[in-house]
Amino acid sequence: MKNSAALITSRRSVIEEMLQQTPDHTLSVRSLAAHCCVSPMTIRRDLDALEMMGVLTHKHGHAILSEHYRFKDATPTNSNIEKIKITIGKMAANFVRSKDTVFINTSSTALYALDYLQNKRVNVVTNNLRIHGQIHRDSLNPASTVIITGGELRLPKEALTGEVAEAAVKRIIADVAIIGCSGLSLKNGITTSNAGETNINRLMIEHTKGKVIVVADHRKICHDSNFFVAASTTIDVLVTDEFADAQSIRDIEKAGIEVIQVTVGARISERNIDNHALE
Repeated sequence: MKNSAALITSRRSVIEEMLQQTPDHTLSVRSLAAHCCVSPMTIRRDLDALEMMGVLTHKHGHAILSEHYRFKDATPTNSNIEKIKITIGKMAANFVRSKDTVFINTSSTALYALDYLQNKRVNVVTNNLRIHGQIHRDSLNPASTVIITGGELRLPKEALTGEVAEAAVKRIIADVAIIGCSGLSLKNGITTSNAGETNINRLMIEHTKGKVIVVADHRKICHDSNFFVAASTTIDVLVTDEFADAQSIRDIEKAGIEVIQVTVGARISERNIDNHALE
């Protein structure tokens, strides 16, 4: 079973690499099947999975490499990746109870969790100015409270950082923290590509008395970004997707972290996607 999963992962990596190297980033099912020495049906299953992962578009017997499918801060993502992030956010929202105080950092995946708290009255504390989108869409319960930390505004991510933001977080003890990141590994813990956000993310984790929920799609698992936030031992729950590396997930679970892998919802409407999501 493990070998089969490893072979599938390896073959899908080969498909991605072939599409990258092809001048027009397009290959036929037939040519991919011949190169990988498998049936066209097997390749179609691979392409369907890779399409759900946001890597490519599969249509008319061809695979076409997608734009913006690799994680890079301040770069837009495609709609399939956003659907993964929405599904992760929906699962994370289940850990929030009515009347909880919740830390939400600048992650768009964490922010998506708020779309699924309409039936709960909560106190949201965030340094994420993009929360205005949720407010204007009436995603939050009208009885909920939003506390914005203040601080130095960092564009284009609309993140608030610096001493003012950090001082605000230090005065609050949250029940739950929903924290997105740029990378997560057992060795180097939670990491981010933004040096200015390390302290405030760490403070949110330290000032949470309940569960610390890390939300990270498959692109960020077993990946280390530039700046350390917190050790993996600070994580109570990791919510990721079905496409995360299987061995990495087993290792994370062995370390004592609860892992939830969501199955991506095919029925997510394009209207639900936050088009200015950056991480």
